[in-house]
Amino acid sequence: MVTTLTLDSFIAEAMQFGPDSRLELAERLVASVPADAEIESAQLDEVHWRMEEVNAGRMAVIDGEDALRQVRGAVLGRA
Repeated sequence: MVTTLTLDSFIAEAMQFGPDSRLELAERLVASVPADAEIESAQLDEVHWRMEEVNAGRMAVIDGEDALRQVRGAVLGRA
């Protein structure tokens, strides 16, 4: 017997994964979406603006590992 996987049933199954597995799934799903030229251009504009802010001393930077830890904590509700 073949079972058809619907989006709702897939999400229900995915919600049974642990937090780290759900984060990995989310990252992999986002990475699988083709880039949109307009969005990519806007992202690059944002990166350039932030670089200018950091270089001018108007924005602080933090270590990459600390940043990821903060983002993961916020996503998992531990912020």
